[in-house]
Amino acid sequence: MNFSPPRADVAERRPTVLVFGGNSCDPEQTGSEIRSLGAGEVVRFEAARWFAHPEDAVNTHTPVIVLDATLGLQPEDRLHVHLIRFLGLGAPVILVGNLDQIGFEQEQFDLIEEEVVDLLSAVGSASPSVFPLPLNRPDLIPWQEESPPNGFLRPAASEMKLSTSPPLRFLVTSSMNNGDCWSVQGQVLFGTLNPGDTVLSSPSNQVGVVRALDPSEEEGGETMLTFNEPFFAEPGEVLSPVDAAPTETDVFRVKAIWQGRSVSEGDAVICKTAYGQIIGTIQSIEQVLDPATNKVTAGGEVTSGSFIELIVRSNQMLAIDHRETLPEAGWIQLTDPDGAKSSLALGHISMVGYADQRNQLTPRSFNTTPVHFSVGEKDRAARNGHEGGVLWFTGLSGSGKSTLAVALEARLFEKGYQVFVLDGDNVRQGLTANLGFSPDDRSENIRRVGEVAALFRQAGTIVISSFISPYRSDRDRARHAAYSSFHEIHIKADIETCIKRDPKGLYERALKGDIPEFTGISAPYEAPERPELVIDTETLSIDACVEELVNYVDRNFRV
Repeated sequence: MNFSPPRADVAERRPTVLVFGGNSCDPEQTGSEIRSLGAGEVVRFEAARWFAHPEDAVNTHTPVIVLDATLGLQPEDRLHVHLIRFLGLGAPVILVGNLDQIGFEQEQFDLIEEEVVDLLSAVGSASPSVFPLPLNRPDLIPWQEESPPNGFLRPAASEMKLSTSPPLRFLVTSSMNNGDCWSVQGQVLFGTLNPGDTVLSSPSNQVGVVRALDPSEEEGGETMLTFNEPFFAEPGEVLSPVDAAPTETDVFRVKAIWQGRSVSEGDAVICKTAYGQIIGTIQSIEQVLDPATNKVTAGGEVTSGSFIELIVRSNQMLAIDHRETLPEAGWIQLTDPDGAKSSLALGHISMVGYADQRNQLTPRSFNTTPVHFSVGEKDRAARNGHEGGVLWFTGLSGSGKSTLAVALEARLFEKGYQVFVLDGDNVRQGLTANLGFSPDDRSENIRRVGEVAALFRQAGTIVISSFISPYRSDRDRARHAAYSSFHEIHIKADIETCIKRDPKGLYERALKGDIPEFTGISAPYEAPERPELVIDTETLSIDACVEELVNYVDRNFRV
């Protein structure tokens, strides 16, 4: 199975009803009934096609599950409920057919309705609309309490994705410089390009104005772009409009159908996207839906035939599109890095829960000159009796970061250390008061704090930074800012322990859905791979944790 190739001209996106099940019901009658509810195109769901043809997944979909009244809720129907939830398609509409074969018996319909409502509730889906077939036939079904109105399955205008003009995506194959002329050669994958257009290269973040372009006369051939100003894009970079650029990241989600050998967390995979291929590592297996058991599990091994959600990490920054931005280019194929290069999975890229890292990588301050201070770091260390540094506490909410930070500060101050705590809630009162909790805002929050902590370190202070800081990439940037004096300390407690503690009542609200994008519940937390120190607050008392931290500081900071 292969992906459809990218196309510069994308077919119209249209509202579609995806039908799951109903194989034992009259397909012609079922389709007619669904269309009577205002549906656009009615398509039977096929998992292989869904993942292999990204254009099919672009449309606005309404899922409909058709059940057989003579059979009740079957294992296949349960799989469809889990699959719709896994694909993020929203609450399904349930239609119950073949009622004529049991004399339109209300009791059987009510039993099916109760069972399917309970199942959807158990998987965390909204309560569905359940209707008997045929629709709007009180002469046959006098007990039907309400009928779906005409247009019931027509998406609201705000939900329809009808754009037929994707933004420019130009894949660079080579760059050249000939005197005062800079040129880039490559292929237009999506969108259009004209002389005078301003383009942005990703992931290098260069901006240039296209002076002229020379397209190939051959279909699918390459186009030469020329620039007046210096502009050099590496092969594999993507040119785009400045205001409609791809995402820059080194970590992303993959939802896919698995086809190859079993893999585990930490395994390497080749990631082929619309813009090239790189080597990635399976950072975590978020969920596996096994069609054989209808069970959804987290972690463990991935086996052929399963529907999977992975977190994949690369060792380099990538330009990617995903289902939330340019779905036509949001496909991915994972292949085995062994000699055979056999396909492992076909799927879609998603950035849900992760930030676009472009803003953290793009400098916007120019014409600045660093000032060299007359008092050096060694002078400050000699005066204070210790070096400056950053103790970066990371861990889930409720793991004990703030409690330990405050207690450690007091102990170190008593011992003569120059020490200060930067705490997440306090910093959000001022320095980052204008930021929320979206992935992008979380990333910017940690970028600012990391730079402030680095300044404290330069001033000879030991700064204790107490932040969830869920993203590994953000903590790596904070480490880079502080140079060798950065000490990542994992305040470790599992999610179950943190939920039991819940000192601020946040988990209770998050589990009810009152707090979106809450770390550990509806947003990711990436635990440190190689922290300088792990403090296990599940097993150690507060005093024991503080003692271990004090000893660590004495060993690593005293001069």
